[in-house]
Amino acid sequence: MISLAQEHVDHTFGAQYDDVRERYASEIEQLRQYEESERWWYEYMQKVFEAGFGEDDDAYERCWARSLDYYKTLGY
Repeated sequence: MISLAQEHVDHTFGAQYDDVRERYASEIEQLRQYEESERWWYEYMQKVFEAGFGEDDDAYERCWARSLDYYKTLGY
């Protein structure tokens, strides 16, 4: 039969292990989200560059906004 002291030690160790596991899982998720946002940003900037705007993403966005406004005035 497990003694009360041993049960307490097992519970304490398990709780510490759970805390560490949760912290690592959280850090892994944050790294995954960061990697995903970085990938999105580089793909977006590649589109900006290929459209002829170099690294000027603001000019790229203004160009799209003008195009959308133009088509809205046409009734599309």
